[in-house]
Amino acid sequence: MIFIDSREGLSGDMLLGAMIGLLDDSARRRTTDLLGLASQRRGVMFQIMEIEEDCEKGLGISYTQREAPQRDASYDDCFDRLGEIEKELGSDSAIGKKILANIFEAEAEAHRLPVRDVHLHEMGRTQAMMNIAGISLVSALLSKDGDEEFVCSTITTGRGVVVVSHGAIRIPAPASAFLLRGLKNEQGSSPGERATPTGIAAVKTLVSTQSDDVPDRFSRRSIGFGTKRFGGRLGRTTLYRV
Repeated sequence: MIFIDSREGLSGDMLLGAMIGLLDDSARRRTTDLLGLASQRRGVMFQIMEIEEDCEKGLGISYTQREAPQRDASYDDCFDRLGEIEKELGSDSAIGKKILANIFEAEAEAHRLPVRDVHLHEMGRTQAMMNIAGISLVSALLSKDGDEEFVCSTITTGRGVVVVSHGAIRIPAPASAFLLRGLKNEQGSSPGERATPTGIAAVKTLVSTQSDDVPDRFSRRSIGFGTKRFGGRLGRTTLYRV
């Protein structure tokens, strides 16, 4: 079992960083090299950094884009780009496409549009496609080791207002709210967006059940750090391999 502790954050980059941290050293190097090459081909610099805070060590992912980010990505464009990235990563997992489909379905419901008429803004960028493809790849690698069940804690969404391409909207954003249906979640005490649509869609795709019984015995623990602070601490997703 892999337990996802999302009480302090849940985003595509945090989840991917934590998942990479569960891999053995050789698989981790291969995965980060593949992600770096695929990003570079798209004019994006991928970096994975070791971070330590409050005596806890983990991984953080960052992307630097040399050109202006692509805007308003269509349904077909997103699935085509995701497929291209997965091919370059050597991934044949269906998880990435399911994550992306969940995002489009939530956006379609939020905007009251047919799914194929939806255009993604922030979530259509290369960075988001890389995170989705990476989560798909690494989840398959972990499952090959026998870790076939993913369990997630209650999701902390955050509270207040976030500014996106549509302007200022309340947290959770409409698409996030639709993705959260059927998942245990709470706002938490700190302002800001702790759980992003990509992270929620990934959990919705991977997780079979939810529990707040954090494992006290585990073979490996990994943290994926974000870049924003909540209550003075960096946002983070923590994984336990049981």
